[in-house]
Amino acid sequence: MQLFFILSGIFFIIGLLGFAVTSYIERERHAGHVALLFAAIFAGIWFGSGYVFPTQTLLITCTAWSAVLLGAFILSLPIGKTHPLKIEPSLCERYDERDVIFGRMELGSDTWQYKEYYSNLNPDMKKFDDHLRELPSVGDPGGIHAHPLDSRYFQSVFKYIEKFNHLADPGSPINEPMEITAEEATNRIKGFGKYLGALDVRMTRLKDYHVYTHAGRRLDDWGQKLEPDHKYAIVFSIEMEHEMVHSAPLSPSSTESAVKYMKIADIGICLATYITELGYKARAHIDGNYQVINPALAHDAGIGELGRLGLIITPEHGPRVRLAAVTTDLPLIEDPPVNFGVQHFCQFCKKCAENCPSGSLESGNKKQIRGVFKWQSNMETCYQHWVKLGTDCAICMAVCPYSKPSSFYHSIVRFFSGRNALARRLAFYMDDVFYTKNPRHTRKPEWFSKEQ
Repeated sequence: MQLFFILSGIFFIIGLLGFAVTSYIERERHAGHVALLFAAIFAGIWFGSGYVFPTQTLLITCTAWSAVLLGAFILSLPIGKTHPLKIEPSLCERYDERDVIFGRMELGSDTWQYKEYYSNLNPDMKKFDDHLRELPSVGDPGGIHAHPLDSRYFQSVFKYIEKFNHLADPGSPINEPMEITAEEATNRIKGFGKYLGALDVRMTRLKDYHVYTHAGRRLDDWGQKLEPDHKYAIVFSIEMEHEMVHSAPLSPSSTESAVKYMKIADIGICLATYITELGYKARAHIDGNYQVINPALAHDAGIGELGRLGLIITPEHGPRVRLAAVTTDLPLIEDPPVNFGVQHFCQFCKKCAENCPSGSLESGNKKQIRGVFKWQSNMETCYQHWVKLGTDCAICMAVCPYSKPSSFYHSIVRFFSGRNALARRLAFYMDDVFYTKNPRHTRKPEWFSKEQ
């Protein structure tokens, strides 16, 4: 029985040491230090109890294993309702892309679009927007983290995307529609999308509130009235590297964002072109050339849930993804939304809001915004902080507990927290213990810059 006691102690200690090693690999030093401390404390208590009570080792071992197994069983039960995001279709309203801050920053004071927008559409934002235009663009000299070499990484990628984002619309099909069932079309699109590099590919029926009322990102089609003239939407995601994201708010996080926008744009253009070759209408919606609201599509298609930080949180990578979509008339089979407890977790977590330097994220309760009951972020103050930093910040994404890599230990936590309200509470408290309330990396990868 002493052997059983010793082996059990070694097993538990190896588990803690394994987590410590995993944390160091993930550059989570604090988590690694805490895990080592817990391993040392456990070893002292475990083997100390065996020394003090040598005749009770079987009882100690059985009690420990019973507690572990009972706890795992309880945490695996579907305890606590996981309420989905509440959407009231009768209240849903479409949104005008001309009101998006990125599009507004494209309006030069000498353009007719500038005069139209600030004279007739939204004169209240003129003073604020004009002030932002006087400041350096994100990445240009003047920002806190702007760097003459580092910032060029993401600036060059975004300029490259601008050169090809007009390819999002491959034009009208020249072939007659091929005969294909919805099942086969869905399987082919999902398979091809993942082969091209997508993390997840899912389908939903296109609804009115998915589509902007007017184009507002590019000057060449600014103000064009948009209509939901396709039947379906294909939504896909691509993972952002954990190390790059966790350098936030330094420029590697901005570079990672830009590169993944570029790669997912390639996927979208290829899928749209493929569908057109089959004889069906299709259009990609990629960075700088959207007609739809990708987070809304991603939620309805089941890519993930909308979290407090205003981003889609996916089951495996949290908000650490980028999204794109293709709308089409190709017959497809819809995927249902997913519900793995994000609405419940975000109610009490608030790490994104508490760590947001600009206070742009809602720390209170949800509000009804155009038919969706959600936490509303302030895109104006958020973008203003980007300009100040010289990067696109991404601190909210980096500190989100769901952003952890898909390692063995984090996958176990995801399994339990996706099923059980008690597990979500426990995961939140343990996240504070291992990663602190204000987790930070703020280090550049070795390849990124010689100036560390």
